Amino acid sequence: MSAKSRNKGASGERELIKAIYDLTGIELTRNFSQASAGGHDLIGLDDWAIECKRYAMADQSAKKMWWRQAVAQARRVDKKPVVCYRADRQPWRCIVPYPEHATLFDWEDFRCAADIDLELFCGTIREEIENY
Repeated sequence: MSAKSRNKGASGERELIKAIYDLTGIELTRNFSQASAGGHDLIGLDDWAIECKRYAMADQSAKKMWWRQAVAQARRVDKKPVVCYRADRQPWRCIVPYPEHATLFDWEDFRCAADIDLELFCGTIREEIENY
């Protein structure tokens, strides 16, 4: 991975952390051990394993690949997968399992994933916290 790609990814993670904080008041941190130990990108939510992607474009093929990666990483830590991504000059979007407890398809199957905006995902987080 080039230094430019690493910088864009790190910048995207910081940008997403701020956006989630602005919408929820929850402080997340970057997972600095992800490169050596594997794992999801952002930590701080008990139930979610957040994978952050920042690319020029986000086509369906890339989203499917990101989703499989997020599901595998979330299973390792017994959390729900979410891919937060942003294409250039576009708002943040999130790919989440839907329905949350799918029985028709396995989570790896992209047909059980919903592509929602960041504000809706953050609303889901706030609702989960309120229901604890």
